[in-house]
Amino acid sequence: MRLGIIGCGVLGRFHAPMAVKAGFQIVACTDPVRANANVLAAEHNAVVVDDALALCALDIVDVVAICTPTHVHAQIVVAAAQNGKHIFCEKPFCRTLPQCEEALAAVKKAGVKLFVGHVVRYFQEFCAIKHQIDDGKVGKPGFVRTFRGGQSPLGEGSWFRDFDKSGGVTLDCIIHDFDWLRYVFGDPDRVFAQDLRERIDEGIDYAMVTLRFKSGLIATVTGSWAHPSGFKVKAEVCGDKGMITYDSSEAPIASQLRGAGGTTPGVVLPASPVADSPYYLEWKDFHGWLEGKHTPRVTPEDAVWAVRMGLGAIESAETGQPVSF
Repeated sequence: MRLGIIGCGVLGRFHAPMAVKAGFQIVACTDPVRANANVLAAEHNAVVVDDALALCALDIVDVVAICTPTHVHAQIVVAAAQNGKHIFCEKPFCRTLPQCEEALAAVKKAGVKLFVGHVVRYFQEFCAIKHQIDDGKVGKPGFVRTFRGGQSPLGEGSWFRDFDKSGGVTLDCIIHDFDWLRYVFGDPDRVFAQDLRERIDEGIDYAMVTLRFKSGLIATVTGSWAHPSGFKVKAEVCGDKGMITYDSSEAPIASQLRGAGGTTPGVVLPASPVADSPYYLEWKDFHGWLEGKHTPRVTPEDAVWAVRMGLGAIESAETGQPVSF
């Protein structure tokens, strides 16, 4: 299938070889920084297009990959859908729930397929945790604790440090944990959160989120863009028969891609030492869905729920009150 990549910075360059390995052919590239598009297009013998809307209208493109800042996801999803293109969109799906609703409505109206990159569902470590829970190894889970983060990312134009564009560490980073928790334990009931976003423009953001699920399970999720360096992930699941723990610092799974000429990472991407990257596995899952082989592990509705959880946490931090779903 012929793929057009929208956003050829760190994320676009990272996803490109994963998509090719999964069976896609990159035929078009676009990026506001034309040099980014030129480099990626040259690597894959693809054409360079002036902007996202023009790429969405190309007849040679069957699928678009949206690797742009979050706040522009919705308008590109709508344009791609209206042009009959299937869509791979980086998480979070959109910056606001109305944007999610508009984008999802366009996808359904056009009858195209939308896959949002909630890649933690494909990380082998988190798959193993889920399997042990499903097999009853720790009995009935009652409490979960996760941590994700480290140094603040930057991105083109420092967009991660603009809360209105990124949603900060809560919506951009620990949305991974929100999605995985719901994937494993079902729908949440309510959320309470606190954060330190006042200094996000300096690269400092920190959030502590407590979720109660309809099952009665309690989860605490901590996200950090406040560490001086590095990136770590931790998880702890406590059940009435035992406990599962995971700490990425005990295994070589953390990597950072840094912006040229500086020490601040453009985007921090957790990696994995196994043969099949979880990023490849999500593209493979998407490709199989497009071929009609199976339903995907992540549905568009899952992606909307993850945004709802993230925005609920942000609202709670702003109001100082719990938010019910």
